Amino acid sequence: MTRTYQVISADGHIEGPFDWSKRMPAKYKDAAPKLVKREDDSYVWSLEYAGVSKQQTVGAGLYSGARYDEFLPATARTYWNADGSLRPGSSGEDPIQRLREQDQDGIDAEVLFWPVGLLMVGDLRDKAPDAYKAVIRMYNDFVAEYCSVAPDRLIGNCVLPWTGVDDAIAEIQHARKKGIRSVILQKWPNGSGSPMPEDDRFWAASLDIGMRLSPHGTFGDGIGSPLPPPHDLLTPESALSGLNGQMVGGGNRAITMGQLMPVFDRFPDLKVYFAESQASWLPGHMDFSDEIYQRWSYFFDIKLKKQPSQYIRDHMKFSFIHDRLAMKFRHYIGIDMLMWGTDFPHSVGTFPESKIILEELFEGVPAAERRRVLVDNVCDFFGLDATKPLTETPGAAVAAR
Repeated sequence: MTRTYQVISADGHIEGPFDWSKRMPAKYKDAAPKLVKREDDSYVWSLEYAGVSKQQTVGAGLYSGARYDEFLPATARTYWNADGSLRPGSSGEDPIQRLREQDQDGIDAEVLFWPVGLLMVGDLRDKAPDAYKAVIRMYNDFVAEYCSVAPDRLIGNCVLPWTGVDDAIAEIQHARKKGIRSVILQKWPNGSGSPMPEDDRFWAASLDIGMRLSPHGTFGDGIGSPLPPPHDLLTPESALSGLNGQMVGGGNRAITMGQLMPVFDRFPDLKVYFAESQASWLPGHMDFSDEIYQRWSYFFDIKLKKQPSQYIRDHMKFSFIHDRLAMKFRHYIGIDMLMWGTDFPHSVGTFPESKIILEELFEGVPAAERRRVLVDNVCDFFGLDATKPLTETPGAAVAAR
C-alpha cells in the first residue's frame, strides 16, 4: 500500500551541519560558526570573526526524547550520547536519519526551521556584511540540498540577510529556484526591527514566486508606540501596533500582528504562519483586539477595512505543541488557522511519543477536524499534495497508516 500524509509536524528543527566551514567560500570560511568541545565534554557554537565574539550553548533546548531525569546540564549540552552515537534529532548531516526518526515518531513530514548555531550570525551584519551574506547563502543552499532527498517530507525554510529589501528578494528568488518553498522572517524585509514602505516590494515578490512566510514565534523587534502618546505624532500603523501589543498584552507577537494588518490591506493574498506560537491565547486576544480597536480607532485615526480579529482569521496561521486547550477552543479560533508541530528535537517537544500525545490533544475531535489540523492546513499553506504517495524512507518498509 502507498503511504500518504496522515500526520505532518509544522514545526521541527535542523541541527547541523556540524562543520559549516567546508561549505563556505574559502575567503569566508572563518565566518561560519564552529562547534567547539569544552573541557566538561559539552559543546558550544562559537563565532569569532571581524571583531564579533559570541557563543551559543548546545542543548539548551536539545531534549531529543531523553527522559526528564536524564535531561540535565551535565548530559544534555551535546549532540552525542556517552557511547559516541548521535542523539535523536542531531542528524543534521543525514536527512535519511531524519526520515527514520519521523517513522519512529509516527509522523510523515516536517516543516524544518533553523538550528541553534545560526542564531548568532546576525551579529556579523554590520561588521562583515559580505561574509554575513555568504553564511546566509551557505545555510540556504545546505537546506535545499538536505531537503531534496524527500521534499515532500522535509519541508525546508530559508533565512534572509538583514541587509535590505533588494538582498532579501534576491535570497528568496535563489532559494525558490533551489526548491525551498518557505522563508523564516526574523526582521522585517528591510532588515530592521520595524516595517518600512520598501517592504512592499518584498511582499509582492514573495507572492509572485510562491514563497510562503513562516516566522518562528514572531519577527521584528516587537516595539510598538508608547501609550499614551501625543497621537498627532503617530502613524496609523504605529498606533495600531501599540494598541495590539501594549494594551492587549500579547507581547512582541501581538505588536507584529498589529503592524501586519495594514500590509494585508495592500496585499490581500498575503498569509503568514507563526510557528511554535501555541494557540489557546488567541480567543481572548482576538476578542480584546476588536474591543480596543472599536474604542480607540477614532482617537488614533486608524482606518482598517476589517476588524482586527478578521485579519487574524483571514491571513494568519499558528501552530501548537503541548497546548491542551488549543483544540477545545478551535471553533472560536477557526479550525483553518491551526497546525500542530513536535518542535523536534527541542525541549518542549513530543518525540518519540507524538502518537500518544496526539490522542490526548485531539480527544473527542471529529476525524475530519483532526485531519484539517494535522494534514490539510499544512498542505494548503505550503502547497503540498495531500493525495500523492510519499517518498519512502530508504532501507525501511513503512506500512501505510
